[in-house]
Amino acid sequence: MRCFRDILSLLMALVLFLSCSRKDGDVFLIPYSPVAPSQESLLTAAVWDAIPPVVGFHAPWDGLDDETVFKCMVTDSLFLFRFDVIDSTLALEGDFRTEKDVEYEDRAEVFFSHEGDLDTYIGAEMDPAGRVLDYSCEFYRKFNYEWNFTTLEYCHEIRQGGYSIAGSVTLEELSGFGVDMEKGFLMGAFRADFRPDGSVNWYSLKSTDDKHADFHQPKVFFMARADKKPFFRMKGAVLSVEDLETAPWPAIAKLNGINTLGTHITPSQVLGFMRTEKGRHFAAECSRLGIDVEHQLHAMGDLLPRSLFDEDSTMFRMDRNGRRVADFNCCAHSGKALETISGKAAEYVRSLPATNHRYYFWLDDNSEPCFCPLCKEYSASEQALIIENKMLEEIRKVDPEATLAHLAYQKTMEPPVKVKPSEGIFLEFAPIERQWDRPLSDLDAPGRKGRMSHKEVIRLLDANLKVFPAETAVVLEYWLDVSLASDWKKPAVELPWHPDVFIQDLEVYKSRGLGNVTSFAVYMDSTYFSVFPDGECLRDYGTILGVYR
Repeated sequence: MRCFRDILSLLMALVLFLSCSRKDGDVFLIPYSPVAPSQESLLTAAVWDAIPPVVGFHAPWDGLDDETVFKCMVTDSLFLFRFDVIDSTLALEGDFRTEKDVEYEDRAEVFFSHEGDLDTYIGAEMDPAGRVLDYSCEFYRKFNYEWNFTTLEYCHEIRQGGYSIAGSVTLEELSGFGVDMEKGFLMGAFRADFRPDGSVNWYSLKSTDDKHADFHQPKVFFMARADKKPFFRMKGAVLSVEDLETAPWPAIAKLNGINTLGTHITPSQVLGFMRTEKGRHFAAECSRLGIDVEHQLHAMGDLLPRSLFDEDSTMFRMDRNGRRVADFNCCAHSGKALETISGKAAEYVRSLPATNHRYYFWLDDNSEPCFCPLCKEYSASEQALIIENKMLEEIRKVDPEATLAHLAYQKTMEPPVKVKPSEGIFLEFAPIERQWDRPLSDLDAPGRKGRMSHKEVIRLLDANLKVFPAETAVVLEYWLDVSLASDWKKPAVELPWHPDVFIQDLEVYKSRGLGNVTSFAVYMDSTYFSVFPDGECLRDYGTILGVYR
């Protein structure tokens, strides 16, 4: 199983578990996500790999430690849990008749009670064959076996050398016993290990110094509550106008825990869409569902129309041969160009306000900068920042809270040195030359088509973070980008989704304090969803981003 493959992560998780400490009234924090894996994928869902494993099961009555791994998470409606058990002496009742037969089998157990004294609690003891002994109980050991969970669901897997159990129960049912995920509650997690000769070891996640095994006492319960403060604040997706016109993206985003949608491609295209009935409906639905709307735009062609070249060619860049050309971008030292660009950007801000006050007016992709006598001493990144600083000055006259992206992408990946960002300019890091079947932490990966190694991507990320603050930076990734996977040609191919790579990438970004992430998801339109209806990548994306703490 994946959860056993990294011993170091288990040891680190143990430190985390102990730092949360079950002692002295401290609380074990349960990661929260707005969405959950489907019941069918409870055992295989990638989200479990993003939740730190809790280890440290111990049988103090026998002086034994156990390698059982426990994980749990909570959503708005469910408490979910998972046990991964190493067991070479699996004991199951062959002639199973009633739920009480579970008492003589290998099993994992989870108990719940309200905060305070342990007077009443409920428990589920689950064997790896799909059978459960559940009950309510009054302290001390007054069992009511007539009571059963009505919403408990769990799946199970027996494998060579052990078994796994994953399940869920609704918060509504737990609340009937005073279990409040937000205020806190008492929980216990246990394991029984029987052997063919009838001997047994009893393991508890919380240790006790008692001489005799007993799970039904206050000292083996610990305080727990849901942790609703995510590390990744922005969980975004960037879609083209065609995607937004044909697929119900506000509903898709809400279903999958995505809280920010970026429109794409150009300002004029997006403005045209937003003024249609579909565009107005899109905006209204995002507002109703609490989803931020921003506009990630290839902007220079709209901000400085190429038709202005005949009017004043000095607004446009000079090529290496000393000629003014109207192909890309502008002359960053042309006052008239900067006034035109920033004025037009302010007009678009007025017409296309971002609900989160973040704006994106990108320069032309991977194009040459200006080589006029004034510009040639400045890098592509520095020329971009000159333009962005001026744009921000103007758009703040329309939206005083506006912030503006500096896009680190292809030719602007090297950070600016000679030009400093104005307050309110944030880094947008877009590593399009990396590869997505290997994590960024794999520094030996040569990158997409061998053009930029992961070692170089990490170098550039760290260099940019010396210029721009990490707390405002946005990561613009391509994990969900069907258009890139399809080489920007339709019909679209199915997204090659690598959740293990995604999780490791998030660790790279988290370790640098980058809490805002989004991904292109272009070509995820109605046709794509009709051909590839599974949607597991979107569910993984939102769920994993949700549980990261």
